[in-house]
Parts: sequence; structure tokens; C-alpha cells
Amino acid sequence: CNPPAVPYLGMYLTDLAFIEEGTPNFTEEGLVNFSKMRMISHIIREIRQFQQTSYRIDHQPKVAQYLLDKDLIIDEDTLYELSLKIEPRLPA
Repeated sequence: CNPPAVPYLGMYLTDLAFIEEGTPNFTEEGLVNFSKMRMISHIIREIRQFQQTSYRIDHQPKVAQYLLDKDLIIDEDTLYELSLKIEPRLPA
């Protein structure tokens, strides 16, 4: 039995982009390029396999409350300022 997992989608998206950009949709004879479609479907099938295993996570009210607390959301400008305090920009 495989445990639940969250795949790194970057690799899959890179592969899909590479297939899309580097492989024509149609063959020289004007037929649908089923080889390309097979490659795409293989990647999508792999991703969908991760959706087959369910997560059994007990509801934690305190964690849910924390994650939903809108007061903890920091705007982008404040985050940037905090980032510069921790790691100042180097002079050019």
C-alpha cells in the first residue's frame, strides 16, 4: 500500500511543456500525432495516481483556526520589508 504523497508538479509541467513545444500535433501526413498524445497521457496518468490515495487526517480545530485566521495574513510590501531586514540587498 502506498502512503499519500504530494508530487512535485514542476517536473511534470516541464515535461509537458517540452512535449508541447518540441513535438508537432500532426504527423507529416497530416494525421494526429498519437505518439505525442501517448506521452502527454502517460504524464497525466502518473499525476492522477497521486489522487487515488486518500489522506486520513484528523480534524485539529486549533490548526484549522490558525490557518483560517485572516489577521495573520501579511501584505506583500510588509513581507518585502521584512525580507530586506533579514537579508539586505547587496550593493551593485
